[in-house]
Amino acid sequence: MKQKIENQAQYTKIGRLRKPIADKIRRKSADIYVDENHLKHILLNHKAELAKLGLTPFMLVDLVVNGFNRIYKSNTTNSLFLVKWNGAPNVVVIGLNFAFKKEFYEVKTAFVKNKERFENLKLLWQKNETNLFK
Repeated sequence: MKQKIENQAQYTKIGRLRKPIADKIRRKSADIYVDENHLKHILLNHKAELAKLGLTPFMLVDLVVNGFNRIYKSNTTNSLFLVKWNGAPNVVVIGLNFAFKKEFYEVKTAFVKNKERFENLKLLWQKNETNLFK
């Protein structure tokens, strides 16, 4: 069951950036939360993608946060992109920022993008599995 932040009911805990990965990318290990407003944003801006996948915004966020296998750094912000790379032309992505005053990571968006979009971004971490996509 997903946890709510007691004093901020609009936030739901969806996962955690665990210490071994956080250490490798030189970030803080912390819980990952999504709020209702960002879920609405995902629905409004990515409705067609969600329909093709048969997912709700929450399901998409949960899928990536709990199954990402790559992390990229944004070129323009301090954001991280958690990516579920599956060998297909498109990948599922979560835009994540650390909320310093709240001490957790906050999902800002989720979308499906062509994997070429990540060619110019810095890969910070990749899950080490052989034959990951075979």
